Amino acid sequence: MATPPVTEIEQSESVSAIPLATAKRTASTRWKATAYSLLGALSLLVVWQLASGYSRTEFDLLPSPVQVLQRMGDYTFGNELEGIPPGFVFINFWETFRKTLLGFAGALLVGVPIGILMGRYRYAKNFFFDFVYLAANVPLIVYAILGLLLFGLGDTGPAFVVMLLVLPVISLNVAAGVEGVDRNLLAMSRAYRLPTSSALREIVAPSFAPFLFAATRASFAASWKLAALAETFGGTTGVGVQIRKAFQGFSVVDMLAWMMFFVIFVVVIERVVLMRLERFVFRYRLKRGEDVLRY
Repeated sequence: MATPPVTEIEQSESVSAIPLATAKRTASTRWKATAYSLLGALSLLVVWQLASGYSRTEFDLLPSPVQVLQRMGDYTFGNELEGIPPGFVFINFWETFRKTLLGFAGALLVGVPIGILMGRYRYAKNFFFDFVYLAANVPLIVYAILGLLLFGLGDTGPAFVVMLLVLPVISLNVAAGVEGVDRNLLAMSRAYRLPTSSALREIVAPSFAPFLFAATRASFAASWKLAALAETFGGTTGVGVQIRKAFQGFSVVDMLAWMMFFVIFVVVIERVVLMRLERFVFRYRLKRGEDVLRY
């Protein structure tokens, strides 16, 4: 019995079914990842609730999640009895975020050119490497104290120490991206007398852009922590100041409330802002089916 020929309609249907199956499989994987993430968070809350019921002394050493949640509500919606205005948490986080952005901007303005020079020229790498490597290995608390000693109380110290923290990460990653540029493309650009600015924009920048975004995402959480630490030592506004007040008042509830706010803000900005920005910049790779962001 002869095998019936495969029609063009059947072939097109089978081809169109492949992206649909791939999309369903991807959606199922993401739902499973989300479910496991929620399960992990729920497990942490259960352990926290059990630990809060245990007290070694007459004082409650660890407040329950409900108490911390109520305190977070006071800082968000206000509490007239304690003199907490509505939106108090957003005011303080904006101050910390503003200082972090200033430090990030300074690190980008200085770190990207240094990274390009280190990746492009061997002598520039030898010149800058020791300074960058030294800055990358200084303890964070030293940066916080240094900012206080140099600039005193105010906003300049936290922004300066954030720049010191982020700059070596940016420089080293950009240098690694520039070193990975295809030398044949650079030789071709010189052969066709392409301007240096065009070569940097069309060849070099796309090569180190993924490294730059990776460095930004990796150093973002650490820069927030350093900014809050600098504010704790010598700030006048921001999350670090509120953490210092909670410590001075021996209020574990306030401390944990600000800690949870800190985690939530970092995750939201990293997932909503940085991740969307990275997807927008690398949308040409997403069109080719390359998932540049796994989470």
